[in-house]
Amino acid sequence: MKNRKMVYAICIAGLIAIASLGLYKWFVEGELRLDTIIFFSIFSAYLFNFIANGRTELEDQDEREAYLSKKASGLSYVILVVCLGVILFVVEGTGRLTELKNIPLVICFSLSLFIYPMVRAIVFFNQR
Repeated sequence: MKNRKMVYAICIAGLIAIASLGLYKWFVEGELRLDTIIFFSIFSAYLFNFIANGRTELEDQDEREAYLSKKASGLSYVILVVCLGVILFVVEGTGRLTELKNIPLVICFSLSLFIYPMVRAIVFFNQR
């Protein structure tokens, strides 16, 4: 239980730090840093994945099929994120996150990072 609380605290502190830096740069310097959106999405996805991480005890065949289906959907999610990331960096022509200029593509990539973990967390909370 202590380990779970520590992970929650680290994730929330990371989210606050990333959001604070991004908001500071935006309001004070007038610079919208798109790398802040990406890193915020990564931390949010990790937090939602940690929340939704359920037990995977395979006692009978129905549970095994549900488990494999969940793994397949997770794999398709990873493939989607990788494809969007490749498209983002190919279209932008740069690997530096601070030089990204295509705001809609960055928002789509960032949303793709945490939509699936967020849905899993919601389903996990509804099962309780």
